[in-house]
Amino acid sequence: MPHMNPIAFDNPYFSMSIEHRLYRGITGYTIEKGREIIIPVIHSHIEGKGYAGQYIDSLKEKYDIITFPNVLNSKLAGMLERRGFQFSVEYIPELRSHTDVYKWVRDDKKERTA
Repeated sequence: MPHMNPIAFDNPYFSMSIEHRLYRGITGYTIEKGREIIIPVIHSHIEGKGYAGQYIDSLKEKYDIITFPNVLNSKLAGMLERRGFQFSVEYIPELRSHTDVYKWVRDDKKERTA
């Protein structure tokens, strides 16, 4: 039997079967909570066109807090770091787990969340 990540077991938020088109060339799954978004699954189907970066930049216009948990791809991690995302370990209630996250918080919100 293949190894299953414990956060994926019996967790509807981590189901790979419910991916949606998020942006041109990008599919995945998001969890929206008002002006906050969590993106546990993201796939770029056309590499090298800049669509992932454009998608991330578009999120900054719409949301105050953006969280990417469990980033396994080093290219994505680099893109997030260059765009001001901070690495930390947090408890994500929707995933029912402490996990590595890359998180961006709008500057005017940092004072309120600290």
